Amino acid sequence: MSFLQKMHDFRSIFRLLPFFVVGILALAVCGTALFAIDAYHSWEESSQGDYRSATGFKLLIAHTHMHEAAFRYELGDRRIPMSELIIRAQGLYWEIQSLEAENYAQSIIEANLSQELARLQGLAIVADQIVSGSVGSYPSNFAETLIRERPTVEAIAKAVHDENDNLSQNMQENLKSDAIKLFILSLLFIASFIFLIGVEWSRRKHLLEKTRVLEISEAKLRDLSFYRQQFLANMSHEFRTPLNAIQGFSEAILIQKDTIKRDRILEYVDIVHRSAKDLGNLTEDVLDLSKIDAGKFDIYREDVDFTHLIDDAVVQFQAIADQREIKITKTVEADWLVDCDRMAIKRCITNVIGNSMKFSETNDTIVVHAYLRDKRVMVVEIRDEGCGIPERDLQSIWMVYARSSLTRKSDREGAGLGLALVKALMDEHNGFVELQSRVGVGTSVRLCFPISMIVATSRSAQTGRLRKAPEMITPSRQSA
Repeated sequence: MSFLQKMHDFRSIFRLLPFFVVGILALAVCGTALFAIDAYHSWEESSQGDYRSATGFKLLIAHTHMHEAAFRYELGDRRIPMSELIIRAQGLYWEIQSLEAENYAQSIIEANLSQELARLQGLAIVADQIVSGSVGSYPSNFAETLIRERPTVEAIAKAVHDENDNLSQNMQENLKSDAIKLFILSLLFIASFIFLIGVEWSRRKHLLEKTRVLEISEAKLRDLSFYRQQFLANMSHEFRTPLNAIQGFSEAILIQKDTIKRDRILEYVDIVHRSAKDLGNLTEDVLDLSKIDAGKFDIYREDVDFTHLIDDAVVQFQAIADQREIKITKTVEADWLVDCDRMAIKRCITNVIGNSMKFSETNDTIVVHAYLRDKRVMVVEIRDEGCGIPERDLQSIWMVYARSSLTRKSDREGAGLGLALVKALMDEHNGFVELQSRVGVGTSVRLCFPISMIVATSRSAQTGRLRKAPEMITPSRQSA
């Protein structure tokens, strides 16, 4: 058995420990209660037996009744029936006989009343003779004997009474002790039960949290699986298209090298060059996204002329725009000197303009406008008049390998990396992206940069020279 299996078994046993403790406490409570009840009933049953039911009060009553009956009989009162005399004698006999019980006899001996007990036993013999005999066996002057032994009976009765008090007190103490034990055990049982409920609730809560985490992870895995499939489907086409062009036109040049005209060779070479460039850009996007996800993408900041940066981004699409009769307009509010990564920001702008070009038709207009918003944010807005993005796709469009449903249904292919890369690069610059789109109207993408990135600004139309940014602009730079 491995160490991990042993640890798992130990944890399983430890989880069951509260259940064992609660079960043991419950058994202890029940056992103590049953023991106390059994002890009480045992004492009660024993105290109600023939030889354990003696009390000082009953002994005195029996003696008094016997003396009255004997006194009347000796006076010659024939109205007293013989049966009453026998009943009184029998009552006195049984009360004296009950003193032979072990606890009473011991208490009488301890009270130095052994001789008194012997005299009482003599009275019991006489009483037994009266019960079993006849009037002829009745002793003379028995009433006088009974009155003479009255102090003896009282002394014995007091000893019996004290013994009963001791027994009752001991029983009360035992019952009190058992009650305290039951109370403590019950409290421990209740506390353990509450603790067990808390442990079980915590465990269930922990399991629910783990279940939620697993559900979220499962959902993410499903999303990743979906986007992986999308990636493989898109990438297989995106990579295959330029590769086929490179391979096909290069083979055509090699096969027709003796007969092909120079102009045709230049045309083929241009196609190969553009295909290789597209392939390189696509590969670079995939690698950069992988670096950003791994936290290994480095930002190299420098002071960049932002107007020139936008000009470089726009000019890349000017030839294609002219060919497709798409108009690109560019306006920059001021000449900013911005602390940023030149190539990263340029890629953000070109990716957005590339998307606008892809979904624009003949005679459409693409607007690139850079301005300050609310004196707090520098914005580069790219607007187009293309097909737009459905509202249901606005949230998922920023995910890697995601594409609009309109794109998937049309012949406009794409890998789904452009906007995801834009968002990631903007995050690296502490900026953010805003997107508004309506199907059939167009799309507006705003790249929003913190104003602290502006190092200096100038309005060439007014002053013709570079000046420091106004007080509303924070001149501090952010390191990469």
